[in-house]
Amino acid sequence: MCARTNNMTRAEGHMSFATFKKAVDEFVALNPGYARSQEVWLHGFGESLVHPEFAKFMRYAIDQGVNAGLSINPLMLTRKVASDLLDAGPGHLYVALDGHDDASFEKIRGVPNAYHKSKKRLLKFLAEKERRGVRTKITLSMIDFPGNRQSIEEVEDFWNAQPGIDHFVAKPFVSWDGKAQDVNQLAPRHVAAPEPANRKVLCDFPWEKMTVSWDGDLVPCCFDYNKRYALGNINEQSLLEIWNGEKMHALRREMIANKVTNPLCAGCEYLYQDVVP
Repeated sequence: MCARTNNMTRAEGHMSFATFKKAVDEFVALNPGYARSQEVWLHGFGESLVHPEFAKFMRYAIDQGVNAGLSINPLMLTRKVASDLLDAGPGHLYVALDGHDDASFEKIRGVPNAYHKSKKRLLKFLAEKERRGVRTKITLSMIDFPGNRQSIEEVEDFWNAQPGIDHFVAKPFVSWDGKAQDVNQLAPRHVAAPEPANRKVLCDFPWEKMTVSWDGDLVPCCFDYNKRYALGNINEQSLLEIWNGEKMHALRREMIANKVTNPLCAGCEYLYQDVVP
């Protein structure tokens, strides 16, 4: 289900604090009001909780006025990680728990014997969150696709009854850039992007956001798991220079002209949708 498992071929690593600090400081300086009012997600194509200093990073962002959010794998919620996460106090945690048993979870996430362990750790985390009175918002998500559909209502009822869960969402299937074929085989069918002549480009990502990779590279879209459209590197340029750079302008021109030909976006089924999951 996640393109990172079998489709991502780029290098992996841990972001340095210097890179993170530069990104946060420049972002907040450019738009402090946005940083406070809009959720800023401190993850990309990796599990932030495996970073040895994740709590330090999150606390720094929050101290600078960032409304920090994080998508997490509940299997990572060991006692220490859970405690550090609650101490840091993010504004929003998006918890991905797909499937309804070990078999369905393995089919989606590729990890055997993990569903019940993940569920147990999440329940302990929620109990500790309630005990401490931590006000972090918790959204629990489950992928809506044929292998899960028969159990969604039962799973939703269970989690909505748990103290500490604010919202349950049956998340639509994501085909990423349309090229992660082993992921898309799990979908009932893969819907190819319509021809530009028939529909208007509605994607607003190039005007709304960027994603910073662990090594400082920036991409215009959170679906770009292989950095196929790298805009620049924050260790070499400022955020503003990259945001206003030629590569970003070229992408915007394609969108405005309704003639998207770059290899990242050309096959994306969300290019012509006004809501991107």
